[in-house]
Amino acid sequence: MRKINTLMKSVVAGGCLLMSFASAQVGIKTSNPQATFHTDGAKDNPGIGLPTNSQTANDVVFTANGEIGVGTLTPAVKIDVRSGINADNSIGIGETTQTASAAGAGAMRYNPLNGGKMQYSDGVVWQDFISSPTKSVVVANIRAANFAVKVPYQVSTGISGWTEISDPTDNFTPGTGIFTAPRTGVYLVSFTYDFVRIPIVSGYFSEARYVVNGNSIVKKCVKSFSNTSKQAQVAGSCVAGVQLNKGDTFQPHIYQSVFNGSLSLRTDTTPASNEYGFVNLSIVEQ
Repeated sequence: MRKINTLMKSVVAGGCLLMSFASAQVGIKTSNPQATFHTDGAKDNPGIGLPTNSQTANDVVFTANGEIGVGTLTPAVKIDVRSGINADNSIGIGETTQTASAAGAGAMRYNPLNGGKMQYSDGVVWQDFISSPTKSVVVANIRAANFAVKVPYQVSTGISGWTEISDPTDNFTPGTGIFTAPRTGVYLVSFTYDFVRIPIVSGYFSEARYVVNGNSIVKKCVKSFSNTSKQAQVAGSCVAGVQLNKGDTFQPHIYQSVFNGSLSLRTDTTPASNEYGFVNLSIVEQ
């Protein structure tokens, strides 16, 4: 099906009738083309209005700017395959025996040698693609008035209200204490805490817990104490590698069963204080 706007002109040259169409849109398998040339592979687009991301995923368009969209109606570059459903946006690049100079600067190829690698031409030689993204490195601590941060008895409590020291990729929210993984991989986490001195009278243990996506405990580090009513400093630490998928959230929790009430963390706001610097968190992307 072809949709053509009405502006048209024709001329006779050398006995031949020449026609040109201005502002034309051509559709294949669709009566509702959304670009200069639009193919609806599955013939599932609506007759009017915009197709959904799922319907667009099997479409190909050529825009008035000479851009090609595969799975997208709004290509942002000369060839754009970023469909909205992200089901199959990969691009297949094959091998070539051309020299880098013959292929020209900016060409890409797949080289199957040594386990396979992607290469690009700089106009002289084929260079290996090397990806080195900025890794996530979070360093934070709690700076709060003493007795201001409390952990209830036998309740897994997310620790929030952090002061951020380092977070170059902006993946940590200090106010909530929630980290969002920028990529799928392993993250090395170190968490230390210390409570104010109290008489241990029941339960006799505390836990640092690593909680993913709000409800999945992926690591526990338990610190147990003897049965005593004497004053004691309850503290703990936890170092572990945590596997996270892209978009997963992570938050350190504390569970305390040493004091039947809300137990305060040992904190202060000034480095000169004896209560400063005991609650710390670091997250390092591996």
